[in-house]
Amino acid sequence: MEKPSISIVIPSYNKSQFIGITLDSILRQSCRNFEIIVQDGGSTDGTFDIVRKYARKYPKIFNIESKRDNGQTSAINIGLKKAKGEIVTYINADDVYTQNAFSEVVKMYSKNPDSLWFAGRGKVIESSGKEIAKPSTLYKNFLLSLNSRFYLLITNYLSQPSVFLTKSAYQKYGPFTGINNGTVMEYSLWLKLSNVSMPIVVPKILSGFRISSGNISSIAYKNTLKEDDNIVRKFTKNKFILFMHKFNNLMRVATIKIISP
Repeated sequence: MEKPSISIVIPSYNKSQFIGITLDSILRQSCRNFEIIVQDGGSTDGTFDIVRKYARKYPKIFNIESKRDNGQTSAINIGLKKAKGEIVTYINADDVYTQNAFSEVVKMYSKNPDSLWFAGRGKVIESSGKEIAKPSTLYKNFLLSLNSRFYLLITNYLSQPSVFLTKSAYQKYGPFTGINNGTVMEYSLWLKLSNVSMPIVVPKILSGFRISSGNISSIAYKNTLKEDDNIVRKFTKNKFILFMHKFNNLMRVATIKIISP
C-alpha cells in the first residue's frame, strides 16, 4: 500500500442485510490506500458468503476470517493486530463512510503526522439510510468543534466510525475494552488518549452510524450507559462533571427511546 495507508477493521456477525452497503461505502472512497480486515464471528445468515464475494473481486485489499470469538470487542482487537496501515479504525458491519472520508483523514494526517488520533463529524441513520436524530447530532458535532477533554468527560460526543487512530497510538494505549454483552466501550480508550492530547478535528461528516431494529445500540443501551458511567468515574472525581455526565446519559436514553424502531 502507498503511504499513509489506512486499515479498516469490520467486526461482523449476522449482518447480511447491511454488510454489502458498508463494504461499498469503503470501496467507493477516492483515497485507495487502504486494507479491509473483516473479522466475522461465525455468521449463519450468509454474511460471510457476501464478504467472500467481495474478497474474491478485490483480493489485494481484503483480509477475511470467520470463526467464533468472544464478541465484538474481541473481534476488533483481533483484527487490529493484523493491521498494516499507519492509520487504523473500525466500523460496524451496518455503518457507512461518507464519500471522500478517507481523503479528509489522510489530509489531516499529512498536516499533523505526530498526532495520535483524528476525529470527524458523524450522523445517525436508520435502516433505510435516512438520517435521524438530527438535534443529537448537532449537539455532538458542536462539542466536537470545541474539542475539549472537559466536555468529553461529560459525554462521549465522538462518533465512533469517524475516529481514526495512528497504529502506534493503538499499540500504546489500546486495546479496546468491552462489557459482557459485547458492546464496544471505545470511550475508555478515548479518555486515555485525551489525557495525552485531544484528537485533530476533521471538520467534515465522515460516517453514518446506523441504529436499526436488533442492533446492540438499540437493545442494550441501558447496560451500555451504566458501564459508561463506571468508565468516567475512573477518570474523574469531579462532582459537577459526574452530575452532567449522568444528565447527558439520561438524555441519551430518552433519544434512543424516541428513535429506536
